[in-house]
Amino acid sequence: MLTEVVELKKEVNTLKVKVDNYEEEVKRLKNIIKLFNKNKFGSKSEIYEENPQLIFDEIEVEGKDEQLPTLQETISYTHRKKGRGKKKPFPEGLPREDKVIDIPEDQKTCPHDGTKLKLIGEDIVEKLKTVPAQSSVIVERKQKYACPCCEAYLVQGKTNPILPKTIATPEILSFLIFSKFFQGLPLYRLEELYKLQGINLSRGTMARWLIQVSEKLIPVWNVLEERVLNSGYMGIDATKLQVLKERGRAPQDKSFMWVRGSPEQGIVLFDYNISGGGEVAKQLTTGFTGGVQADAHRGYSALDKKEVELLGCMMHARRRFYSAWIKANKKAGLSEIGLKMIKRLYKYERAYKERGLTNDQRHEARQKEVKPYMEKIKKWCEKKQPSVLKTSDVGNAINYFITEYDELSGFLKSGRYEIDNGWVERMIRKFAIGRNSWMFSDTVEGAHASSILYSFAITAKANDKDPFKAMTEVFERIPLAKTIDDYESIADILTK
Repeated sequence: MLTEVVELKKEVNTLKVKVDNYEEEVKRLKNIIKLFNKNKFGSKSEIYEENPQLIFDEIEVEGKDEQLPTLQETISYTHRKKGRGKKKPFPEGLPREDKVIDIPEDQKTCPHDGTKLKLIGEDIVEKLKTVPAQSSVIVERKQKYACPCCEAYLVQGKTNPILPKTIATPEILSFLIFSKFFQGLPLYRLEELYKLQGINLSRGTMARWLIQVSEKLIPVWNVLEERVLNSGYMGIDATKLQVLKERGRAPQDKSFMWVRGSPEQGIVLFDYNISGGGEVAKQLTTGFTGGVQADAHRGYSALDKKEVELLGCMMHARRRFYSAWIKANKKAGLSEIGLKMIKRLYKYERAYKERGLTNDQRHEARQKEVKPYMEKIKKWCEKKQPSVLKTSDVGNAINYFITEYDELSGFLKSGRYEIDNGWVERMIRKFAIGRNSWMFSDTVEGAHASSILYSFAITAKANDKDPFKAMTEVFERIPLAKTIDDYESIADILTK
Protein backbone atom coordinates (compact mmCIF):
# COMPACT_ATOMS: atom_id res chain seq x y z
CA MET A 1 0.00 0.00 0.00
CA LEU A 2 2.83 2.37 0.93
CA THR A 3 4.58 1.62 -2.34
CA GLU A 4 1.46 2.52 -4.31
CA VAL A 5 1.15 5.83 -2.47
CA VAL A 6 4.78 6.67 -3.21
CA GLU A 7 4.37 5.79 -6.86
CA LEU A 8 1.17 7.86 -7.00
CA LYS A 9 2.94 10.88 -5.52
CA LYS A 10 5.75 10.52 -8.07
CA GLU A 11 3.22 10.41 -10.88
CA VAL A 12 1.43 13.49 -9.48
CA ASN A 13 4.71 15.39 -9.25
CA THR A 14 5.60 14.36 -12.80
CA LEU A 15 2.23 15.55 -14.06
CA LYS A 16 2.61 18.81 -12.14
CA VAL A 17 5.98 19.46 -13.77
CA LYS A 18 4.44 18.77 -17.18
CA VAL A 19 1.54 21.13 -16.45
CA ASP A 20 3.99 23.84 -15.36
CA ASN A 21 6.00 23.33 -18.54
CA TYR A 22 2.85 23.51 -20.67
CA GLU A 23 1.74 26.69 -18.90
CA GLU A 24 5.16 28.21 -19.49
CA GLU A 25 4.99 27.22 -23.18
CA VAL A 26 1.49 28.69 -23.51
CA LYS A 27 2.73 31.90 -21.92
CA ARG A 28 5.71 32.01 -24.29
CA LEU A 29 3.50 31.48 -27.34
CA LYS A 30 1.08 34.17 -26.19
CA ASN A 31 3.98 36.57 -25.85
CA ILE A 32 5.14 35.72 -29.38
CA ILE A 33 1.64 36.47 -30.70
CA LYS A 34 1.57 39.73 -28.75
CA LEU A 35 4.91 40.83 -30.19
CA PHE A 36 3.84 39.75 -33.68
CA ASN A 37 0.68 41.87 -33.45
CA LYS A 38 2.70 44.78 -32.11
CA ASN A 39 5.20 44.56 -34.97
CA LYS A 40 2.47 44.21 -37.59
CA PHE A 41 -0.12 46.69 -36.34
CA GLY A 42 1.69 48.85 -33.78
CA SER A 43 4.45 51.43 -33.87
CA LYS A 44 7.72 50.14 -35.33
CA SER A 45 9.93 52.41 -33.23
CA GLU A 46 11.44 51.01 -30.04
CA ILE A 47 10.13 53.72 -27.71
CA TYR A 48 10.96 53.20 -24.07
CA GLU A 49 9.47 55.48 -21.43
CA GLU A 50 11.07 54.98 -18.03
CA ASN A 51 8.68 53.43 -15.52
CA PRO A 52 8.52 55.57 -12.34
CA GLN A 53 7.82 52.40 -10.37
CA LEU A 54 11.25 51.15 -11.38
CA ILE A 55 12.88 53.94 -9.41
CA PHE A 56 11.31 52.78 -6.17
CA ASP A 57 11.24 49.06 -6.90
CA GLU A 58 13.87 46.96 -8.62
CA ILE A 59 16.43 49.66 -9.39
CA GLU A 60 16.39 50.49 -5.67
CA VAL A 61 17.05 46.84 -4.81
CA GLU A 62 19.73 46.39 -7.45
CA GLY A 63 21.39 49.62 -6.40
CA LYS A 64 22.20 48.38 -2.91
CA ASP A 65 25.25 46.54 -4.14
CA GLU A 66 25.65 48.06 -7.60
CA GLN A 67 25.93 51.82 -8.08
CA LEU A 68 25.26 52.54 -11.74
CA PRO A 69 26.99 55.61 -13.19
CA THR A 70 24.79 58.66 -13.46
CA LEU A 71 24.50 61.01 -16.38
CA GLN A 72 23.30 64.56 -15.92
CA GLU A 73 20.27 65.45 -17.97
CA THR A 74 18.60 68.77 -18.56
CA ILE A 75 14.92 68.38 -19.35
CA SER A 76 12.96 71.37 -20.57
CA TYR A 77 9.29 71.60 -21.32
CA THR A 78 7.63 73.92 -23.81
CA HIS A 79 3.89 74.42 -23.60
CA ARG A 80 2.37 74.20 -27.04
CA LYS A 81 -1.11 75.36 -27.81
CA LYS A 82 -3.17 72.90 -29.78
CA GLY A 83 -4.04 73.88 -33.30
CA ARG A 84 -2.83 73.71 -36.86
CA GLY A 85 -0.04 76.19 -36.30
CA LYS A 86 1.31 78.78 -38.73
CA LYS A 87 1.75 77.61 -42.32
CA LYS A 88 5.35 77.56 -43.48
CA PRO A 89 6.05 79.62 -46.62
CA PHE A 90 6.66 77.78 -49.88
CA PRO A 91 10.28 77.61 -51.12
CA GLU A 92 11.44 80.64 -53.08
CA GLY A 93 12.67 78.43 -55.92
CA LEU A 94 9.22 77.10 -56.81
CA PRO A 95 7.82 78.54 -60.07
CA ARG A 96 4.98 80.97 -59.49
CA GLU A 97 2.18 81.97 -61.79
CA ASP A 98 -0.05 84.97 -61.14
CA LYS A 99 -3.79 84.49 -61.10
CA VAL A 100 -5.70 87.75 -60.77
CA ILE A 101 -9.03 87.38 -59.00
CA ASP A 102 -10.99 90.41 -60.23
CA ILE A 103 -14.61 91.46 -60.02
CA PRO A 104 -16.90 91.72 -63.08
CA GLU A 105 -16.81 94.99 -65.01
CA ASP A 106 -20.45 95.79 -64.20
CA GLN A 107 -19.56 95.78 -60.50
CA LYS A 108 -16.75 98.33 -60.81
CA THR A 109 -19.05 101.34 -60.26
CA CYS A 110 -20.31 102.63 -56.92
CA PRO A 111 -23.99 101.66 -56.38
CA HIS A 112 -24.55 104.94 -54.45
CA ASP A 113 -23.35 107.61 -56.89
CA GLY A 114 -22.21 105.72 -60.02
CA THR A 115 -18.54 106.69 -59.65
CA LYS A 116 -16.03 104.26 -61.14
CA LEU A 117 -14.28 102.28 -58.40
CA LYS A 118 -10.55 102.77 -57.84
CA LEU A 119 -8.13 99.85 -57.22
CA ILE A 120 -6.70 100.39 -53.71
CA GLY A 121 -4.79 97.18 -53.12
CA GLU A 122 -4.92 93.42 -53.12
CA ASP A 123 -4.80 90.44 -50.76
CA ILE A 124 -2.17 87.90 -51.74
CA VAL A 125 -2.62 84.23 -50.90
CA GLU A 126 -0.27 81.48 -52.10
CA LYS A 127 -1.78 78.09 -52.90
CA LEU A 128 -0.07 74.93 -54.07
CA LYS A 129 -0.72 73.51 -57.53
CA THR A 130 0.48 70.04 -58.58
CA VAL A 131 -0.06 68.31 -61.89
CA PRO A 132 0.99 64.77 -62.86
CA ALA A 133 4.48 64.39 -64.30
CA GLN A 134 4.44 65.99 -67.71
CA SER A 135 6.63 64.84 -70.58
CA SER A 136 8.09 66.90 -73.37
CA VAL A 137 9.71 65.97 -76.64
CA ILE A 138 13.25 67.01 -77.51
CA VAL A 139 13.52 67.56 -81.25
CA GLU A 140 17.16 67.08 -82.20
CA ARG A 141 18.09 68.88 -85.39
CA LYS A 142 21.52 67.63 -86.40
CA GLN A 143 22.93 70.25 -88.73
CA LYS A 144 24.74 69.00 -91.84
CA TYR A 145 27.57 70.87 -93.58
CA ALA A 146 29.32 70.31 -96.89
CA CYS A 147 32.10 72.02 -98.82
CA PRO A 148 30.42 74.21 -101.50
CA CYS A 149 33.34 73.71 -103.87
CA CYS A 150 34.03 70.00 -103.99
CA GLU A 151 30.96 68.75 -102.08
CA ALA A 152 33.15 65.81 -101.05
CA TYR A 153 33.59 66.88 -97.43
CA LEU A 154 30.49 66.35 -95.27
CA VAL A 155 30.15 66.87 -91.49
CA GLN A 156 27.19 66.65 -89.11
CA GLY A 157 26.53 67.59 -85.50
CA LYS A 158 26.84 64.62 -83.11
CA THR A 159 25.37 63.79 -79.70
CA ASN A 160 26.68 61.56 -76.93
CA PRO A 161 23.60 59.76 -75.59
CA ILE A 162 23.79 57.46 -72.59
CA LEU A 163 21.84 54.81 -74.54
CA PRO A 164 22.49 55.20 -78.28
CA LYS A 165 19.71 54.33 -80.74
CA THR A 166 17.01 54.78 -78.10
CA ILE A 167 14.67 57.64 -77.23
CA ALA A 168 15.93 57.64 -73.62
CA THR A 169 17.35 60.87 -72.21
CA PRO A 170 19.22 61.38 -68.91
CA GLU A 171 16.07 63.01 -67.50
CA ILE A 172 13.72 60.11 -68.27
CA LEU A 173 16.19 57.56 -66.88
CA SER A 174 16.51 59.58 -63.70
CA PHE A 175 12.73 59.85 -63.48
CA LEU A 176 12.34 56.06 -63.78
CA ILE A 177 14.95 55.46 -61.06
CA PHE A 178 13.43 58.06 -58.75
CA SER A 179 9.90 56.73 -59.29
CA LYS A 180 10.82 53.08 -58.78
CA PHE A 181 13.41 53.30 -56.03
CA PHE A 182 12.13 56.25 -53.99
CA GLN A 183 8.41 56.29 -54.66
CA GLY A 184 8.06 52.51 -54.89
CA LEU A 185 6.24 52.60 -58.25
CA PRO A 186 6.49 49.35 -60.25
CA LEU A 187 7.17 49.71 -63.95
CA TYR A 188 3.63 48.66 -64.90
CA ARG A 189 2.29 51.69 -63.01
CA LEU A 190 4.74 53.94 -64.81
CA GLU A 191 3.53 52.39 -68.06
CA GLU A 192 -0.03 53.43 -67.11
CA LEU A 193 1.19 56.91 -66.20
CA TYR A 194 2.64 57.39 -69.67
CA LYS A 195 -0.53 56.05 -71.28
CA LEU A 196 -2.47 58.86 -69.60
CA GLN A 197 -0.27 61.25 -71.60
CA GLY A 198 -0.87 59.32 -74.81
CA ILE A 199 2.66 57.87 -74.81
CA ASN A 200 3.21 54.19 -75.53
CA LEU A 201 6.19 53.23 -73.36
CA SER A 202 6.05 49.59 -72.30
CA ARG A 203 7.39 48.23 -69.05
CA GLY A 204 9.61 45.89 -71.08
CA THR A 205 11.31 48.86 -72.73
CA MET A 206 11.80 50.61 -69.40
CA ALA A 207 13.22 47.45 -67.82
CA ARG A 208 15.63 47.04 -70.72
CA TRP A 209 16.77 50.66 -70.36
CA LEU A 210 17.44 50.25 -66.64
CA ILE A 211 19.49 47.09 -67.21
CA GLN A 212 21.47 48.71 -70.02
CA VAL A 213 22.15 51.91 -68.11
CA SER A 214 23.21 49.99 -64.98
CA GLU A 215 25.96 48.37 -67.08
CA LYS A 216 27.17 51.84 -68.09
CA LEU A 217 27.50 52.76 -64.42
CA ILE A 218 29.78 49.86 -63.45
CA PRO A 219 33.08 51.83 -63.79
CA VAL A 220 31.77 54.49 -61.39
CA TRP A 221 30.37 51.79 -59.09
CA ASN A 222 33.86 50.28 -58.98
CA VAL A 223 35.25 53.64 -57.87
CA LEU A 224 32.72 53.79 -55.04
CA GLU A 225 33.54 50.21 -54.01
CA GLU A 226 37.26 50.96 -53.94
CA ARG A 227 36.61 53.93 -51.65
CA VAL A 228 34.63 51.73 -49.26
CA LEU A 229 37.28 48.99 -49.25
CA ASN A 230 39.97 51.59 -48.51
CA SER A 231 37.94 53.36 -45.82
CA GLY A 232 39.03 51.24 -42.82
CA TYR A 233 35.49 51.21 -41.41
CA MET A 234 32.56 49.44 -43.06
CA GLY A 235 29.02 48.46 -42.12
CA ILE A 236 27.39 45.39 -43.67
CA ASP A 237 24.00 43.66 -43.55
CA ALA A 238 21.62 41.72 -45.80
CA THR A 239 17.88 41.57 -46.45
CA LYS A 240 15.74 39.04 -48.28
CA LEU A 241 14.70 39.40 -51.91
CA GLN A 242 12.59 37.20 -54.16
CA VAL A 243 13.55 36.67 -57.80
CA LEU A 244 10.95 34.90 -59.93
CA LYS A 245 12.99 33.71 -62.91
CA GLU A 246 16.25 32.22 -61.73
CA ARG A 247 17.72 29.11 -63.34
CA GLY A 248 17.63 26.06 -61.10
CA ARG A 249 15.58 27.77 -58.37
CA ALA A 250 11.87 27.96 -57.60
CA PRO A 251 10.14 31.38 -57.68
CA GLN A 252 9.47 31.04 -53.94
CA ASP A 253 13.16 30.63 -53.06
CA LYS A 254 14.64 33.52 -51.14
CA SER A 255 17.67 35.41 -52.35
CA PHE A 256 19.43 38.32 -50.68
CA MET A 257 20.33 41.94 -51.25
CA TRP A 258 23.54 42.71 -49.39
CA VAL A 259 24.31 46.24 -48.27
CA ARG A 260 27.72 47.50 -47.28
CA GLY A 261 28.97 51.02 -47.00
CA SER A 262 31.09 53.69 -45.40
CA PRO A 263 29.18 55.76 -42.82
CA GLU A 264 31.95 58.37 -42.88
CA GLN A 265 31.85 58.87 -46.67
CA GLY A 266 28.12 58.27 -47.10
CA ILE A 267 28.67 55.55 -49.72
CA VAL A 268 26.10 52.75 -49.92
CA LEU A 269 26.65 49.67 -52.09
CA PHE A 270 23.98 47.06 -52.84
CA ASP A 271 24.96 43.58 -54.06
CA TYR A 272 22.59 40.80 -55.16
CA ASN A 273 23.34 37.18 -54.26
CA ILE A 274 21.33 34.00 -53.84
CA SER A 275 23.03 33.37 -50.48
CA GLY A 276 22.93 35.22 -47.18
CA GLY A 277 25.83 33.23 -45.71
CA GLY A 278 29.33 33.97 -44.58
CA GLU A 279 31.05 33.14 -47.86
CA VAL A 280 29.30 36.09 -49.50
CA ALA A 281 30.31 38.35 -46.61
CA LYS A 282 33.89 37.17 -46.99
CA GLN A 283 33.79 37.86 -50.71
CA LEU A 284 32.36 41.35 -50.21
CA THR A 285 35.09 42.26 -47.71
CA THR A 286 38.01 40.88 -49.75
CA GLY A 287 40.75 43.50 -49.85
CA PHE A 288 39.35 45.35 -46.84
CA THR A 289 41.31 45.98 -43.66
CA GLY A 290 39.72 47.51 -40.59
CA GLY A 291 36.49 47.41 -38.60
CA VAL A 292 33.42 45.70 -40.05
CA GLN A 293 30.20 46.37 -38.16
CA ALA A 294 27.41 43.81 -38.42
CA ASP A 295 24.86 41.86 -36.41
CA ALA A 296 25.64 38.56 -34.68
CA HIS A 297 24.88 36.36 -37.69
CA ARG A 298 27.11 33.29 -37.42
CA GLY A 299 28.12 33.68 -41.08
CA TYR A 300 30.39 36.60 -40.22
CA SER A 301 32.72 34.18 -38.46
CA ALA A 302 34.01 33.37 -41.96
CA LEU A 303 35.66 36.80 -42.19
CA ASP A 304 39.45 36.95 -42.13
CA LYS A 305 40.26 37.83 -38.50
CA LYS A 306 43.78 38.92 -39.48
CA GLU A 307 42.39 41.66 -41.70
CA VAL A 308 38.96 42.34 -40.20
CA GLU A 309 37.97 43.48 -36.74
CA LEU A 310 34.34 42.43 -36.25
CA LEU A 311 32.21 45.05 -34.46
CA GLY A 312 28.84 44.22 -32.94
CA CYS A 313 25.58 46.16 -33.06
CA MET A 314 24.21 47.44 -29.75
CA MET A 315 20.84 47.96 -31.42
CA HIS A 316 20.38 44.17 -31.56
CA ALA A 317 21.16 43.84 -27.86
CA ARG A 318 18.69 46.61 -27.02
CA ARG A 319 16.06 45.04 -29.27
CA ARG A 320 16.15 41.80 -27.27
CA PHE A 321 15.56 43.58 -23.96
CA TYR A 322 12.85 45.68 -25.60
CA SER A 323 11.12 42.55 -26.94
CA ALA A 324 11.19 40.98 -23.48
CA TRP A 325 9.84 44.20 -21.94
CA ILE A 326 6.94 44.31 -24.42
CA LYS A 327 6.08 40.67 -23.79
CA ALA A 328 6.11 41.39 -20.04
CA ASN A 329 3.43 44.07 -20.57
CA LYS A 330 6.01 46.82 -19.91
CA LYS A 331 6.21 45.85 -16.24
CA ALA A 332 9.20 46.64 -14.04
CA GLY A 333 11.66 43.79 -14.10
CA LEU A 334 15.00 42.63 -15.44
CA SER A 335 14.06 43.45 -19.05
CA GLU A 336 13.37 47.07 -18.11
CA ILE A 337 16.55 47.33 -16.08
CA GLY A 338 18.49 46.07 -19.13
CA LEU A 339 16.73 48.59 -21.36
CA LYS A 340 17.47 51.41 -18.94
CA MET A 341 21.17 50.55 -18.83
CA ILE A 342 21.52 50.33 -22.62
CA LYS A 343 19.60 53.58 -22.94
CA ARG A 344 22.30 55.17 -20.78
CA LEU A 345 24.93 54.10 -23.33
CA TYR A 346 23.03 55.91 -26.07
CA LYS A 347 22.76 59.02 -23.88
CA TYR A 348 26.53 59.13 -23.67
CA GLU A 349 26.84 58.74 -27.45
CA ARG A 350 24.23 61.40 -28.13
CA ALA A 351 25.98 63.80 -25.78
CA TYR A 352 29.30 63.29 -27.59
CA LYS A 353 27.70 64.18 -30.93
CA GLU A 354 25.94 67.22 -29.51
CA ARG A 355 29.28 68.44 -28.15
CA GLY A 356 30.87 67.94 -31.59
CA LEU A 357 33.77 65.81 -30.32
CA THR A 358 36.44 64.72 -32.75
CA ASN A 359 37.15 60.99 -33.14
CA ASP A 360 40.11 61.23 -30.75
CA GLN A 361 38.08 63.16 -28.19
CA ARG A 362 35.22 60.69 -28.44
CA HIS A 363 37.60 57.76 -27.96
CA GLU A 364 39.06 59.39 -24.85
CA ALA A 365 35.60 60.15 -23.42
CA ARG A 366 34.43 56.60 -24.05
CA GLN A 367 37.39 55.14 -22.17
CA LYS A 368 36.50 57.23 -19.12
CA GLU A 369 32.71 56.89 -19.18
CA VAL A 370 31.35 54.25 -21.55
CA LYS A 371 33.89 51.46 -21.06
CA PRO A 372 33.37 51.21 -17.25
CA TYR A 373 29.62 51.28 -17.77
CA MET A 374 29.77 48.53 -20.38
CA GLU A 375 31.71 46.39 -17.92
CA LYS A 376 29.10 47.19 -15.27
CA ILE A 377 26.32 45.94 -17.56
CA LYS A 378 28.24 42.75 -18.30
CA LYS A 379 28.72 42.04 -14.58
CA TRP A 380 25.02 42.62 -13.98
CA CYS A 381 24.14 40.19 -16.79
CA GLU A 382 26.53 37.57 -15.43
CA LYS A 383 25.02 37.97 -11.97
CA LYS A 384 21.45 37.53 -13.22
CA GLN A 385 22.18 34.78 -15.77
CA PRO A 386 21.82 31.83 -13.34
CA SER A 387 18.45 33.09 -12.08
CA VAL A 388 16.65 33.21 -15.44
CA LEU A 389 15.71 30.54 -17.95
CA LYS A 390 17.99 30.62 -20.96
CA THR A 391 14.97 30.06 -23.23
CA SER A 392 13.00 32.97 -21.72
CA ASP A 393 12.95 36.33 -23.47
CA VAL A 394 14.93 38.16 -20.82
CA GLY A 395 17.27 35.16 -20.56
CA ASN A 396 17.85 35.39 -24.31
CA ALA A 397 18.69 39.11 -23.98
CA ILE A 398 21.08 38.56 -21.06
CA ASN A 399 22.85 35.64 -22.74
CA TYR A 400 23.17 37.60 -25.99
CA PHE A 401 24.90 40.48 -24.20
CA ILE A 402 27.33 38.13 -22.46
CA THR A 403 28.06 35.95 -25.51
CA GLU A 404 28.51 38.88 -27.90
CA TYR A 405 30.25 41.19 -25.44
CA ASP A 406 33.60 41.27 -27.27
CA GLU A 407 31.92 42.38 -30.50
CA LEU A 408 29.40 44.68 -28.76
CA SER A 409 32.24 46.53 -27.01
CA GLY A 410 34.29 46.70 -30.22
CA PHE A 411 33.21 50.29 -30.88
CA LEU A 412 35.29 51.35 -27.85
CA LYS A 413 38.51 50.65 -29.79
CA SER A 414 38.21 53.71 -32.03
CA GLY A 415 36.41 57.02 -31.99
CA ARG A 416 35.58 56.40 -35.66
CA TYR A 417 33.31 53.48 -34.83
CA GLU A 418 29.61 53.89 -34.06
CA ILE A 419 27.84 52.12 -31.23
CA ASP A 420 25.61 50.21 -33.66
CA ASN A 421 25.05 49.39 -37.30
CA GLY A 422 22.02 51.67 -37.50
CA TRP A 423 23.33 53.64 -40.48
CA VAL A 424 23.38 50.57 -42.74
CA GLU A 425 20.02 49.37 -41.37
CA ARG A 426 18.47 52.71 -42.31
CA MET A 427 19.84 52.32 -45.83
CA ILE A 428 18.27 48.85 -46.01
CA ARG A 429 14.96 50.31 -44.82
CA LYS A 430 14.87 52.54 -47.90
CA PHE A 431 15.21 49.44 -50.06
CA ALA A 432 12.61 47.54 -48.03
CA ILE A 433 10.04 50.33 -48.45
CA GLY A 434 10.33 50.07 -52.23
CA ARG A 435 10.30 46.27 -52.07
CA ASN A 436 6.96 46.40 -50.24
CA SER A 437 5.50 47.93 -53.40
CA TRP A 438 7.11 45.88 -56.16
CA MET A 439 7.46 42.71 -54.01
CA PHE A 440 10.06 40.93 -56.14
CA SER A 441 12.48 41.13 -59.07
CA ASP A 442 11.46 39.37 -62.25
CA THR A 443 14.91 38.29 -63.42
CA VAL A 444 18.46 37.94 -62.12
CA GLU A 445 19.57 40.66 -64.54
CA GLY A 446 16.92 42.95 -63.07
CA ALA A 447 18.08 42.19 -59.53
CA HIS A 448 21.70 43.01 -60.41
CA ALA A 449 20.61 46.19 -62.21
CA SER A 450 18.54 47.21 -59.19
CA SER A 451 21.52 46.70 -56.89
CA ILE A 452 23.65 49.11 -58.95
CA LEU A 453 20.92 51.70 -59.41
CA TYR A 454 19.98 51.56 -55.72
CA SER A 455 23.67 52.10 -54.87
CA PHE A 456 23.75 55.35 -56.84
CA ALA A 457 20.35 56.66 -55.81
CA ILE A 458 20.71 55.91 -52.07
CA THR A 459 24.30 57.22 -51.98
CA ALA A 460 23.10 60.52 -53.46
CA LYS A 461 20.30 60.70 -50.90
CA ALA A 462 22.66 59.82 -48.02
CA ASN A 463 24.76 62.86 -48.98
CA ASP A 464 21.73 65.18 -49.07
CA LYS A 465 21.80 65.39 -52.85
CA ASP A 466 18.69 65.57 -55.03
CA PRO A 467 18.74 62.04 -56.51
CA PHE A 468 16.97 63.14 -59.69
CA LYS A 469 19.40 66.00 -60.41
CA ALA A 470 22.47 63.99 -59.37
CA MET A 471 21.58 61.00 -61.56
CA THR A 472 20.75 63.26 -64.50
CA GLU A 473 24.22 64.81 -64.29
CA VAL A 474 25.80 61.36 -63.99
CA PHE A 475 24.01 60.15 -67.12
CA GLU A 476 25.07 63.27 -69.02
CA ARG A 477 28.75 62.79 -68.15
CA ILE A 478 29.12 59.01 -68.41
CA PRO A 479 29.27 58.96 -72.26
CA LEU A 480 32.13 61.49 -72.18
CA ALA A 481 34.22 59.66 -69.55
CA LYS A 482 37.47 58.12 -70.80
CA THR A 483 39.91 57.98 -67.88
CA ILE A 484 39.84 56.90 -64.23
CA ASP A 485 39.94 60.59 -63.27
CA ASP A 486 36.74 61.11 -65.26
CA TYR A 487 35.00 58.33 -63.35
CA GLU A 488 36.36 59.64 -60.05
CA SER A 489 34.85 63.07 -60.76
CA ILE A 490 31.51 61.46 -61.63
CA ALA A 491 31.57 59.58 -58.32
CA ASP A 492 32.11 62.94 -56.62
CA ILE A 493 28.74 64.09 -57.95
CA LEU A 494 27.08 61.65 -55.56
CA THR A 495 29.34 62.04 -52.53
CA LYS A 496 30.59 65.61 -52.30
